[in-house]
Amino acid sequence: MKYLYLLSLIFIQPLFAQQVTIKGKVTDSDHNPIPYVTVSVKNKTNGTATDINGDYEITFQSTNNPIIVFSAIGYQTTSRAISTSSSKNLDIIMQADLEQLDEIVITSNRTRETLDQVPSSVSVISGKEIQKLARTSNAMADVLMEVPGLALGTNQTSSVGQTLRGRNMLVLIDGIPQSTPLRKGSRDINTADPSTIERIEVIKGATAIYGNGSDGGIVNYITKKPKEGIKIESNTTLSAEGGLVAINNTIGAKLVQTFSGTINKLSYVASGGFRQTGVYKDANGTVISPYYGLGETSQYSALGKISYNITNRQSLAVMYNYFSSRQDSDYLAQVGVYGESPTIGVLGEEPGEDQGNRYNHNVQLTYDFEKIYPNTYFRLNLYFQDFKTIYGFTDSFYDPNLGFSGGQSLIASTKKGARFNFKTRYNFGAVQGDLLYGLDALNDKTSQSLVDGRPWVPQLDMRNFAPYAQLKAIYANIVLKGGIRFENIKIDIPDYTTLTRYSPGATEPNSGGIAIKGGGLNYNASTFNLGLRYNKWSTFKPFVSFSQSFSVADLGRILRSATENTVAQINSEAVIANNYEIGFNSRIGKTQLAGAYYISTSDLGSTYLETESGAFEILRQPEKVYGFELSLNTELLRNLDFGTSVSYTEGKIDTNGDDAYDQYIGSDRIPPVKTVTYLSYNLKEKFDIRLAHIYSGSRKQFEADGQGDYTYGQGPVDDFNIVNLTAHYQLSPSTALGVGVKNLLNTDYYNLISQWSARDSNYIKANGAQFNVSLSVNL
Repeated sequence: MKYLYLLSLIFIQPLFAQQVTIKGKVTDSDHNPIPYVTVSVKNKTNGTATDINGDYEITFQSTNNPIIVFSAIGYQTTSRAISTSSSKNLDIIMQADLEQLDEIVITSNRTRETLDQVPSSVSVISGKEIQKLARTSNAMADVLMEVPGLALGTNQTSSVGQTLRGRNMLVLIDGIPQSTPLRKGSRDINTADPSTIERIEVIKGATAIYGNGSDGGIVNYITKKPKEGIKIESNTTLSAEGGLVAINNTIGAKLVQTFSGTINKLSYVASGGFRQTGVYKDANGTVISPYYGLGETSQYSALGKISYNITNRQSLAVMYNYFSSRQDSDYLAQVGVYGESPTIGVLGEEPGEDQGNRYNHNVQLTYDFEKIYPNTYFRLNLYFQDFKTIYGFTDSFYDPNLGFSGGQSLIASTKKGARFNFKTRYNFGAVQGDLLYGLDALNDKTSQSLVDGRPWVPQLDMRNFAPYAQLKAIYANIVLKGGIRFENIKIDIPDYTTLTRYSPGATEPNSGGIAIKGGGLNYNASTFNLGLRYNKWSTFKPFVSFSQSFSVADLGRILRSATENTVAQINSEAVIANNYEIGFNSRIGKTQLAGAYYISTSDLGSTYLETESGAFEILRQPEKVYGFELSLNTELLRNLDFGTSVSYTEGKIDTNGDDAYDQYIGSDRIPPVKTVTYLSYNLKEKFDIRLAHIYSGSRKQFEADGQGDYTYGQGPVDDFNIVNLTAHYQLSPSTALGVGVKNLLNTDYYNLISQWSARDSNYIKANGAQFNVSLSVNL
């Protein structure tokens, strides 16, 4: 009888379990619907998510009073106990989690998640922070200057040397690659205007989540989106800038107009901007060299974004972003002497075309389908980029046979890509999470030629197909993430002849003129990542991670200086970088701490070495890059915040293959130690002022040769200090005044690239004190 009773409990009792259906709407405190809220039953595997209108319905078996749990990124988790009944309506209002809203990350896993779910180092620059930093400089390179682990900018159109943790980084705009890794042009950072950017996410360490070229990490510019509940909003910003020393002809201006809003199922953003910079001068009032400079430049930017909710579960969005810069200078470079006198600008006309990023078009179509099948979200992302940049005139392209006194190079790149992403949520009792999987396809065509038509790097035609999968599991306070990506790359290279090079004034060539038979290069690799984070204590949340990246190390540079007669003989193996990291995040009252230590290794290197002829070759020896980052942010007094960070990076090459790592990597890759310290005062959103100090240390790891000269990248780097000031005053609810001063103390110094490049032509001083005043009207 006892056994019959037990069998009845097992098989008969479930027949009497009640079928319960709960449905309702989830909104925020302003009664706006919240889409994609996870709705689950505590201690059960049942789960669903709200649709685009915030509606949900969940059905489950229950014999007890169940607890319904509502959770969403950026909101406080809400639970409701309900009485058992066959059907019930339950509407929920979720409160925003203000701390979590500043910690949402999209780039790391292509989907919304908080920093507590990311077992790696991430820096996020919010829209408010971008506005503050842009008051001292409208260049994206300067907006990024305070990010721990990121080298300081160059004050030029080129971003050479602005590495992330000592390695190359992949720059994105809404996930669209801006970098040109096939022929690294170093003009990917200043490819957007800060006025079009809502937030910037910096994912540090090797990663393959977005494909080729992210050995040091990813920088993703996320463009603006409209506010919910406003049919039309207009923002007009007019600003003026200039030098505080010898102010004549330094004045520039900028105008930006933005419209945005939401009308029923349609939301939109439309923005256009124009900026004209004046002459740039150093701390002594001397015009700095315009070569690769940002002075006397016209910049145009545009952003258009439309999103439409097709149904409660489907939406379609289209984005277009445009950026262009063109320098038209009344000055030309008067070359100085490295280590003695700077290269300056003197009146004159530079031959050739205006240099700069001639155009950068980005188009993206995104289709979202919530619950394309049970518990699964689908996103289709199609994108296109068309990019062209022109460099300055140089006599190194002198060719007496063709009658050229010199020339200018240009890089042209077009990318067409598609991403098919699926995200399936799961809930197995106490373990929940999601599986992200899909396929990336990319066609990248990149070439480098001279403006006069001479080919330099043939058009490289890369086709990349990469399936991937990423699993996230959350159990209690433990977050485990792991993934794999399969790279399948083929690059077609046509037959070509290397550019014939002459020394200026010579009649006999010193290099080039070699006919190279083209062919195809295949790269197949699997990259992995694995990370673990423990979130039990807010005072100490440690993480540990391993990740890999895949990159074809500047194939164009290898090809343009090739001496073999077939592509098959060229050493062009891809670089697999391995990133090992341990770190933590901490919150103690109103104080936030974060720290990380990392080691990045690769069996093949990507360090440039300048040869006696002035050409560059890529060293392929094993590399090891290591360092640490620490940051602190706290509230000293009411309305008074303090923050500081320190970044240290070092790197070495194993020249003999004996694991000794006996030679330092050049400063074109490895920046000196950097510290950032700030004080910020904010009075009820009415007035704020921020004072920041940036210290760049010295790095002197190399010796001069017998003539006292240094090789490119090995020049000694001296330390310097910069102080920047920004202020903002709300004149009325709709009108605000902004003021910024860059290099407040008018420090006389040389930028990093001027020091480590060890070249007379690059020995250029930094800007002296500069001001920026803006008036913004929001209607």
